Amino acid sequence: MKLSSQRATRLAALASHLSCAALVALAACVSQAQTRKDGPAERTSASTQSGGNVAAQTQTQTALTPRERRAQAYARLLEGQRYFEGVRRGTLTEDALRRAQSAFQQAADLEPTLAEAHTALAEIYLLLDDLAHSEQEGQTASHINPDNYGAHRILSRVYTVKSKLAEGNPDRAYADKAVAELREVIRVHPNDAEGWALLAEFNVAAGREKEAVEDLRKWATLPASIEGRFYQLVTGGRDLTPDAANARLGEVLLRAGNTAEAVAAIRRAISIEPDNARYLQLLGEALEANGSADQSVIEELRRIAAQQPQNTNAVQMLARAQARSGRTDDAVNTLRAAITAVKPGDDKDRLTLQLQLAQLYEDASRFDEAVAVYEDFLKSRNITNAPLANDRDRRFAVAVLTSIANLRQRQGKTDDALAAFERMRLLLPDTDPTADIQKVDFLRSNGKRSEALEAVRSARQRFPEDVGLLRLEAQTLAELGRVDEALGLVRPRLSGGATDYNEYLFIASLLISAGRGGDAVEAARKAVALAPADDPERTTNALLMLSSAQERAGDTKGSEDTLRQVLSKDPNNATALNNLGYFLTEHNERLDEALGMIERAVRAEPSNASFLDSLGWVNFKLGKLKEAERYLNDAARRNPASATIQEHLGDLFKKLGQEEKAQASWRRALSLTAESADTARIKAKLNSGTNK
Repeated sequence: MKLSSQRATRLAALASHLSCAALVALAACVSQAQTRKDGPAERTSASTQSGGNVAAQTQTQTALTPRERRAQAYARLLEGQRYFEGVRRGTLTEDALRRAQSAFQQAADLEPTLAEAHTALAEIYLLLDDLAHSEQEGQTASHINPDNYGAHRILSRVYTVKSKLAEGNPDRAYADKAVAELREVIRVHPNDAEGWALLAEFNVAAGREKEAVEDLRKWATLPASIEGRFYQLVTGGRDLTPDAANARLGEVLLRAGNTAEAVAAIRRAISIEPDNARYLQLLGEALEANGSADQSVIEELRRIAAQQPQNTNAVQMLARAQARSGRTDDAVNTLRAAITAVKPGDDKDRLTLQLQLAQLYEDASRFDEAVAVYEDFLKSRNITNAPLANDRDRRFAVAVLTSIANLRQRQGKTDDALAAFERMRLLLPDTDPTADIQKVDFLRSNGKRSEALEAVRSARQRFPEDVGLLRLEAQTLAELGRVDEALGLVRPRLSGGATDYNEYLFIASLLISAGRGGDAVEAARKAVALAPADDPERTTNALLMLSSAQERAGDTKGSEDTLRQVLSKDPNNATALNNLGYFLTEHNERLDEALGMIERAVRAEPSNASFLDSLGWVNFKLGKLKEAERYLNDAARRNPASATIQEHLGDLFKKLGQEEKAQASWRRALSLTAESADTARIKAKLNSGTNK
């Protein structure tokens, strides 16, 4: 009987990396048998027929001498392996698999101390998803021979599957068992690439970054493995190759804060596989975290881009490296040359490069040139001021005009920014509230909350059923200190069921912004209770909201405990790391620990303005003013409408003795803040010129 195509494909994929160890062990066993002086006894007819009469086989086996039983066992191993070879050729049938299993079982029955027979059975059970029997046979083999490489490797795979490492949050008990078996694998076979690679993954998952780095360094010295399928299945497609090892090493080093060595490791990966887009992206992330690129990195990227002019990723990384090194004009020239070289029809590549060019101009505060790039986008689609007929063009126009509005606001040209939203309104049908939503958000983020409230209420008269506008009005009311009115809009939406999860999260956020921490805690706890058990992400989001509410309520211990609860299940959760680090910073507690947490968050999301602000603030508290200025300026560039970031900048400038800059930042913060306590604090700084 032929296996179903899906199952046969899966078994073939697994077996392609399972059977090699058994072949090696089997060859050694057979060699031992064939070199015996007296040689194996002839097999009886009953023992040579798989699936024959069991009673006859048992009677025959009982009559055999120990030497004959061993010889028969080796013969059964060879017979089973012949059937099993079909797996490696992709021609497996269920009949062949069962015959192989029967032959291996007979070998184990004939010679119970033959470890290789139990290893082969363990492999077959793993193929059949029978993890319990696979574990049992693997343990038997390893007890018989503690140095049996195949047994330890099968057990490591069984425990890896049971640990659910592939899902990102491994079970601790099975993870420990897998690690123990992997250590046995590399004890017996020190150059086993899979052993080192999987050890690294378990150490990464457990937050043991130092151990993971050492594992990856060892793996990176080994040649490519021909048996990488299991590792691919566990890691979502990673290869067991030196370039993959160096790339993974770079990722972990980057997470650990060793950016210089991370860049070196990633460059080694790129030198092996220069076409790999992921490696180039990873190099970009490393350069972003490092803050600059040395000349050798730039020259290497220039060489790759010259050899592969159509490699958009290489061009992007080159331009980014040039910009990071202060060579903005070189970066502009690199991108413009690449845009010109894009082949007709490659609209996606052209758009990607143009977007980076616009971002480059924005980062350099060359706002008019950035706006010109976005205007070219509209011209390329023949978008003027006439209504657009299709959704694709509408979405495109909304994104472009929103970017133009944000650029004009950064220039201080508020009227030009608002004009962009009026252009947007002309392009959309009367039934689309997008232009209103964008305008209200813009007014709110720039401290014009009374105008925002007027605008959102006007929009709600035209779109009374739009939930987004309702929530926008509630947020605006809360920011104006009218939280009870805001709650009056939202509470009627509560239904008493599971769908209330989002409503309670939103209510908690409103109460936090109003300073009503106790009520916010109550709402957040209701969201936690409603989070589905099979959706850890929603539970995490609710716990993060609960922590913020507890902090607002003055329950500092509860807030910290909640964040640590999140991190106990997800040690690399960037938001929890940032929030806990910022929490400790605000309370001037364990600042070195806070710095480490926030640095990990920034490495995970290097462009997150909130995380960059936290990193700048903890450096400020540690007296590292140069680092503080770098990160706070970067945060303000990415989110110019944050009152917190502007206040932190004011405090920094005051500390640096730059009074005028401090006053300007505090005035900007005052225009953006909505809470009375924040307003009073910032006014005190402006009036007295003292720092908190």
